[in-house]
Amino acid sequence: MDIDRYLGPGDRTAALVTSHGLAVADAAVRRAEAERFHEEREHLAAKLTVRWGDPYHVGLQTVRLRTGTEEIPEPWAELSLRVGDVYLWRAEEHGRWVALGVADLDPGDEIRLLLVVTGTDPP
Repeated sequence: MDIDRYLGPGDRTAALVTSHGLAVADAAVRRAEAERFHEEREHLAAKLTVRWGDPYHVGLQTVRLRTGTEEIPEPWAELSLRVGDVYLWRAEEHGRWVALGVADLDPGDEIRLLLVVTGTDPP
């Protein structure tokens, strides 16, 4: 994967992999597919760790809860509504944050492996 194309200015959210048909799938099928997406995240995280070192593992539940009472900057507010946790690296040479997570919180939506690149510090 050529991550450098995402490291330019501005925020980028890319669905690297998207499920098909899981928005209406049986819960057991959805759960199994979510596990596969998490395995894919681990595989890609290993590659990114070679480049930027060990990531932070950040749970986004408290950020999600805070969106109800305070202004959370984007892309973090939207990400917290879709993803339970992310691996997070600081790409110092680009002055950017790189987050990798599985968007599987909404059972009425497809599952996505998301890559987020932003200059906005996490809340």
